[in-house]
Amino acid sequence: MSEQSAYEAIRKELAKAKSKFPWWPSDPVHAAAIVSEESGELTQAALQFTYEKGPATAMLEEAVQVGAMAIRFIEAIMEYEERKSEQITSQ
Repeated sequence: MSEQSAYEAIRKELAKAKSKFPWWPSDPVHAAAIVSEESGELTQAALQFTYEKGPATAMLEEAVQVGAMAIRFIEAIMEYEERKSEQITSQ
């Protein structure tokens, strides 16, 4: 897949995700968890490809989803709310 094709696939996935799930977390922990969950699915697809004869297309699909969620995370960085932990005391 060319770089241009990869960008286009991510752009399409991003539009699809925003349409299906317009809400995005207002804090970075939950937003990062979404990116991490997609990354975990990519790892699973890579393991299945390597050890179980899984399809390369599954890795591609998951990698595109990781890219789309990473962009959503980046787009929202300036809007994330800082939350103080009750476990941390201010000095």
